[in-house]
Amino acid sequence: MITVTVLVATRRRESLLPGCLASLLRQTMVHRTEILVIHGPGGRDVEAVSPFLPCPTIRCIPSPRPGLYVAWNIGIGEARGRYLTTLNTDDRLRGDALAVMAGALDAHPDVGLVYGDSLVTDRADETFEHNSSNGRQLCWPDYTHRALLARCIFGPHPMWRREAHERVGLFDETFESAGDYEFWLRLAERERMLHLPEPLGLYYENPAGLSRVSPERSVRERVRIVQRYLHRYRDIVRTQEWPPSHTPSC
Repeated sequence: MITVTVLVATRRRESLLPGCLASLLRQTMVHRTEILVIHGPGGRDVEAVSPFLPCPTIRCIPSPRPGLYVAWNIGIGEARGRYLTTLNTDDRLRGDALAVMAGALDAHPDVGLVYGDSLVTDRADETFEHNSSNGRQLCWPDYTHRALLARCIFGPHPMWRREAHERVGLFDETFESAGDYEFWLRLAERERMLHLPEPLGLYYENPAGLSRVSPERSVRERVRIVQRYLHRYRDIVRTQEWPPSHTPSC
């Protein structure tokens, strides 16, 4: 039985894919996990995945159009797991991260999404076990809806119930870099969220990441989200808790 589906969206990330997939295959619950590699047009991603394809845990799925949320939505349609999570090709997970998050969802049937903290590195293709973070972490606050309205607090690799998409829909593909945040806000209006206060992954501060390559676009998308949820944001602005002053760290 498949418990967790990991969505790995990739386009021209062939240098990072082997390390990403190898880290997922070391997960303690890999026998109850499927890994969907959704690759956009162009690049040599399929060639990078091909050595892993004899493994039944991994499936390679083409995406007809570029776009992170296009790829994730395709993966959701193909997913067989009860729970979903995503992993950027340049990030890594702790060996038991999937088991810890899935166990938390099993133990809390009233919770729709769980999220942990992350170690942070500025070097590509390291592992959670051997990295140069020197203990540097993203430490997220416990969930409140007000905290989520102030900023995206779920980090780079939360896990949520696949059935939630039947109630609130898929990711909005008109976003390029903030569609996950918009979806979390939409989901949070119906579901309870749970913070697991321990580092479960390794986050690479990629200078070529979506939000850094075009900060103007990120601002525009954030404005769209504020406008969409304006009735919620008013309380945050009035109490001067907006915008957040810094990225959370330990």
